[in-house]
Amino acid sequence: MLVLITALCSVFASGQAEDDGVVTLEFAIKETGSTLEAYEAIVDSFNSSRDDVQVEIVSYGKDYQSLMKTKMAANDLPDLFTTHGWAVALYGDYLEPLNDRAWTEHLIPEIKSTVTDYDGNIVALPMDIDITGLICNDDVLAAAGIESRPVTLDEFLEDCEKIKEAGYTPIHIAGKDSSDVAGLFSRISLSILTMSKTQNYAEELLDGTFDWTKYDEVGQFVLNLVDKGYTNVDYLTADKSGTYRGLAQNKVAFAFQSNLTIAEVKKLNPDANVSMMEIPGYTEGDDSFLISGERDAVGVWKDSEHLDAALEFIDYLAKPENVLLVAEAYSLPPSMDNAEVTDPGILAILDQIIGTTVTNHFDRQYLPDGMWNTLKVYSTSVLSGESTVSEGSELMAQDYARLKK
Repeated sequence: MLVLITALCSVFASGQAEDDGVVTLEFAIKETGSTLEAYEAIVDSFNSSRDDVQVEIVSYGKDYQSLMKTKMAANDLPDLFTTHGWAVALYGDYLEPLNDRAWTEHLIPEIKSTVTDYDGNIVALPMDIDITGLICNDDVLAAAGIESRPVTLDEFLEDCEKIKEAGYTPIHIAGKDSSDVAGLFSRISLSILTMSKTQNYAEELLDGTFDWTKYDEVGQFVLNLVDKGYTNVDYLTADKSGTYRGLAQNKVAFAFQSNLTIAEVKKLNPDANVSMMEIPGYTEGDDSFLISGERDAVGVWKDSEHLDAALEFIDYLAKPENVLLVAEAYSLPPSMDNAEVTDPGILAILDQIIGTTVTNHFDRQYLPDGMWNTLKVYSTSVLSGESTVSEGSELMAQDYARLKK
């Protein structure tokens, strides 16, 4: 009797199965707002179509990542969960390979690579393409006599000088937000350290042999932008609303921010000629590039007691209309080529993506989990002068060694 009671308690506590034979899948979600609403609509549609399988969305809120780490340590994860940009680096060992699912042949190559592990396994279903680069005001460039966008960092610096001489602010930094500063350093890190044909430390960053004194070049490059007067004078205290105003009023040329900036600028000035451009490469001969990350992606726990049912739901989630619903909730392109996009803004972003050199975010691809916070501390410390460039690189080296598995 005791054994029977224990077994029954285990079943009910897990929320995985019920005595009426219906399998209940736990779907853990980090997303909020309109994206969560999109997932809820899809789950409601699935549940209404099935009598044998029901999906239950569980939102862990702001503690999502810490709770998931606890569950990984106990090897007790939800049947399905969103991976918030870390499908391979953080969750890869816990996810069921999805290579044999029919929908994988429709994944757009520029996002497929970000959810594919080093053994070639597709470990998650990406819902959108979180593409980003450098925000650019083409009217300011034209006013400064610049006819084409810079392809290399040298060209970028030359353009910044022209923009400054013409009386505009080349780059706006919202230093009040440490994430904004870290985003700047992260993009420059890709140009200098991993995307160059002549100077490429990608392998060393991945295998743990990177010499962190070489990171000095990244810090020095950003400090030079300040020293040359290419940034706003209040770069340490300005917030993102200042960036939006500067771009909207045609006073600022560049911002190292996400595409959300474009939408915010358009709210202030619908006629503002702002768009996403490729990030300049390191030197002559190097390609400019875009960052293609997974904002919304869903994986299946490989040890789920109801693996077949979980795979059935992820196939349902991968229907073109469902992928499009989630992608449009954040105004991003869908991850699949069979999703019919009609929004002009999203179509324009898709046109920029196809055939462009792309890479993952620097921290997601090359830094161990937890180092985004280190990058924020490093960036603000170096930019403010609290730490020298070499001291900042030493901080990065120490946390890399501590967090690298």
